[in-house]
Amino acid sequence: MTEPGISTDWKAMADEVALDPRPLLHGARVDLDVDTFALRSPRDGSVLCEVPACGEAEVDRAVAHARAEQQHGCWPNFTPKMRGEILGRWANAIEVERAELALLISLETGKPIRDALGIDLAGVVRALRWYSALADKLHGDHPDVGANDLALVSREAVGVVGILLPWNFPLALVGYDVAPALMLGNSVVVKPSEQSPLSVLRACELAVEAGVSRDAISVVTGLGVGAGQAIGRHHDIDAVAVTGSAATGRAVMRASGESNGKRVWPELGGKSAAIVFNDAGDLAEAARMVAWGAYFNQGEMCTGCSRVLVERDVYDEFVDALAVEVDKLRVGDPLDWGTTVGALTTARQLADAQVATEEAVAGGGRVVRGGEAVAAVDGGHYFPPTLLADAPRTSRVFTDEVFAPVLAARPFDDVDDALAVAFSSGYGMGVSVWTSSLDRAFRVTRAAKAGIAWVNCFEGDDMTVPAGGVGKSGYGRTKGLAVFDKYSDVKTTWVHLGG
Repeated sequence: MTEPGISTDWKAMADEVALDPRPLLHGARVDLDVDTFALRSPRDGSVLCEVPACGEAEVDRAVAHARAEQQHGCWPNFTPKMRGEILGRWANAIEVERAELALLISLETGKPIRDALGIDLAGVVRALRWYSALADKLHGDHPDVGANDLALVSREAVGVVGILLPWNFPLALVGYDVAPALMLGNSVVVKPSEQSPLSVLRACELAVEAGVSRDAISVVTGLGVGAGQAIGRHHDIDAVAVTGSAATGRAVMRASGESNGKRVWPELGGKSAAIVFNDAGDLAEAARMVAWGAYFNQGEMCTGCSRVLVERDVYDEFVDALAVEVDKLRVGDPLDWGTTVGALTTARQLADAQVATEEAVAGGGRVVRGGEAVAAVDGGHYFPPTLLADAPRTSRVFTDEVFAPVLAARPFDDVDDALAVAFSSGYGMGVSVWTSSLDRAFRVTRAAKAGIAWVNCFEGDDMTVPAGGVGKSGYGRTKGLAVFDKYSDVKTTWVHLGG
């Protein structure tokens, strides 16, 4: 088999790929008599297919299957080793189908095909293999409570889990959320974003083919106000993990409070900042990494670096270095291997990026690079990597999550002022600090109201460490061992031995 990559004719593949938007219920794709909505490709605005808009009835059906699996099925009773082996087979199946899955991601999100293949597909396989290997290595605790009693502390699967996935990294979150939930013995009801259902459906279909019990995993397609709210309100779902905007997270939490009070684990938006000091050392390298953090995935990342605060005496030099990095990027057709910045996933994002940029300029900011939508492919949603200097601290590019390739820069004189600006938005996903002073680095990271703090790097990442935020960015965590708090209950068993 030829390795998919630069020599692959992705456009020819796009003309031939099968697009199956049918939900996955009871281990199979099913035809439903429900309304549909058009799934449009951000690449060129064309309609890819009509997707079933599931609602309460379809969610009820999926939850009934999931509950039956918990009560009478095999999945919860498999040994952890067996479940881990099945996750490993699932990873193998995804690797075999990686070209098709990457193409689906690129078509439905506008992501460059090289990133869909090299980042998204690699990420989900990495996560599946990590949780596969971990499955039989978890253990409980046996505190010493004296000679006459025995105490056991164990983790048990929470039961039925609803998982609401985002569109910016649809398969990565399959690895980060679906895999650990299944590993612990839960049944999952997955709702992909309405912008990216195709890749999730196919990946979860492969899970069943790899051996995941057919009622342990279901996928319901639909809109947030339909299928999403039905999951949030369902009385027989025990926990919900939601990755999305702050508004989406609050809506699901309200739905939970109005139903059975199920736990909700929100991993929400961000407005991450880089703080660059005059002793950062290699400013060109710092600029390269900050630019990558701002423009990778078209700026559609909750951890994305959308603001940079630079000590005044190196501010002009750093902005110039950022401009050099922007000039290296290529906006283009997501299916061209040389494209580094693809299409924004929705027309709304494109309009919002334009308005936010214009508002910043009206407030005194200046456009160094980019700033206006481009027609890389007719009908698509393309906004170039945009660099704004001297953006007002009260402008939307500094306070709101624009979710586009827009980086706003400001100088600072005082570190306390820089911190105040960096966390004025209320979001607390990440912060990046650039300095050669260890003392300064730790003072800033300790003061940072963020779930992740990077020093002299951006987006440092490993499956062993948790990722998530604070404040408006929510409190849910993915990756590492912290994810098990979402999908398991801690039980204490106390036995009196007499004597």
